[in-house]
Amino acid sequence: MVKTVVLLAKPGGPTTGVGRYVAALQQGLQPQAVTFVRLAPTIPPLPTACYTWLQGLNLDVRTFLTNYPVWAAYPPADLYHITSQNLASLLLFRRPPGRVVITVHDIIPYIVRKNPHLSGYRTWADRFFDRLAMLGLARADLLLADSTYTKQTLIDHLGLNPTKIKVVFIGIDQTRFCPQAIPADFRERYGLPAGRPYLLFVGSEDPRKNLGTLLEAFALLLPRFPNAILIKAGAVHFREQATKLRHQAQALGLAANVIFLEHLPDEDIPILYNLADLLVLPSLLEGFGLPALEAMACGTPVIAANASSLPEIVGEAGILFDPHKPAALATVLEQLLGDPEKQRLLSLAGLARAQTFTLAHQANQTWAAYTEAFGSES
Repeated sequence: MVKTVVLLAKPGGPTTGVGRYVAALQQGLQPQAVTFVRLAPTIPPLPTACYTWLQGLNLDVRTFLTNYPVWAAYPPADLYHITSQNLASLLLFRRPPGRVVITVHDIIPYIVRKNPHLSGYRTWADRFFDRLAMLGLARADLLLADSTYTKQTLIDHLGLNPTKIKVVFIGIDQTRFCPQAIPADFRERYGLPAGRPYLLFVGSEDPRKNLGTLLEAFALLLPRFPNAILIKAGAVHFREQATKLRHQAQALGLAANVIFLEHLPDEDIPILYNLADLLVLPSLLEGFGLPALEAMACGTPVIAANASSLPEIVGEAGILFDPHKPAALATVLEQLLGDPEKQRLLSLAGLARAQTFTLAHQANQTWAAYTEAFGSES
């Protein structure tokens, strides 16, 4: 029986996506009387000269070995749950002594590795270490995929056994992501006056997020709604792409109507969802699409690409569009902004849909996967 579980995750608190995932598992599985130990990978005990030499190759090896670890000191446990696919590199070098579960949020960097327009690899080390992680996934006893789409990518791109992969949807804290009033000081702090239509995108500027298409669609929308504002919220992870998007916005004449919020405290994100009239998610590839779920839980209508995992997350509670056609997106935006009743109905549908993605359901499904795979083992 599973009584002690080691949750292996990078250092960091609950403000990161994986950090929230780990905290939710610990909280949600408390009724099962499971003892949890949170563990972070460690840097391998190499001589200092090795790190100095690698630094000379323009490789921040300590950073890489935090994201793609090769070393950890494992305490005794019934089960070792690796909470993100990139940490699977551990299994090639220092496998835990017991049964291993890995949560796979997505393998998109690996899928698009040969596409120069979408690849997120910036160095040879990105490519090399991510490949190690993909190889490590095959050594797990059980994989938990965030979506049916992610499960299928593991089968199609890595040739993994589908019987070893269970789909467990992510849940969200619906006491945090919920309908709420917008404080006056929030609008003042970010320069977001009332009375204007706000479109929101939450996430990075990773090329697969397809923000160029969103900007093109927004430019087509502005003649009809000249006071509309598009907000891109999220820290910069791809500086070159972020600069390119700013230049594109200027070239399209959108500089006065596009706001880039790069430094947004975690507690302000639910308020921003509530402020927005629409959330737009034009991504070509998403392992889950968490912003869509968070927005629905806040009652914000969702418009999402009909690609990868997004249709199974949004269901019929949002509007799907072809992410390769800016004009089609502009048409949907124009129709919705001009139809408050349709917005209201989508808001209600989204709220109902979000209720099926609770933290309790996530925890119950995780526990069911544990016990189905290992419950009868001694």
